[in-house]
Amino acid sequence: MAQAPPTPPPMSATELRDEARDSIIASSAESMDPTTSSSNSSGSVEPPSQLPAVQDIYHQVFPQLSDLAEQRNFIGITNIAEHHDLNGSNDKSYSRLLLIAPLVLAYMVLDDLTPAQHALARLPENVSSHPLSHALAALLASALERKYENTYARAQELFQMSQQSDFPDPRLGKTVGLLVNDFLDEFRKNTFNLVSRAFSCLHITEAQKLLGLGRKEVLAIANNNHWQFDAVSGILRPSNASLPALVAAKPGM
Repeated sequence: MAQAPPTPPPMSATELRDEARDSIIASSAESMDPTTSSSNSSGSVEPPSQLPAVQDIYHQVFPQLSDLAEQRNFIGITNIAEHHDLNGSNDKSYSRLLLIAPLVLAYMVLDDLTPAQHALARLPENVSSHPLSHALAALLASALERKYENTYARAQELFQMSQQSDFPDPRLGKTVGLLVNDFLDEFRKNTFNLVSRAFSCLHITEAQKLLGLGRKEVLAIANNNHWQFDAVSGILRPSNASLPALVAAKPGM
């Protein structure tokens, strides 16, 4: 019998959510069914040699990671998730995302991006092609390259994905949402500190891009940190103007 043509990759946000849901549901079913088969490189189906017992480890460890996320214990998340991921034997289980998603985001909150890269790089092809893995990789890439506007946009996309009612695992969605918000807080704080040291002045529109905030929010932060603002020119001046610094003018000026 002729094989059907391959299904095109999902493009829309709805298709990505549907694929994420179906992938994890299918993976969960595999952990309970000893007759479940896996696909080989040729696309044919062959039975597994044994039950994927390690599948249970990911589900058992995840509640602890979720609790640590609520406690904002990011080092605890990285220690526990690294230990269990590195010692797991069922590397092709989609349930690894129960560890990898909190692990990558916790590293990003800590601004420790290299081990976050390593965690994603350890994923096998089937798991790395999962929509959640794609979203994590895209966010990490933007953060590594300091593409500020892209970082905020991709963080928002990941947050929205995690909060959908049809997200495969509601508690994972909650944990991802918490960690994305923690990452954004730390990323903005680090960016603000960098701008304070690097610039003697910058236009408010540039500050909005760097901080991913609206004009009102940027002015509130500037005021709380004793920055000066010239409403006529739209120029912000950090309070520490004694250091040698760059000048960021309004784009197009």
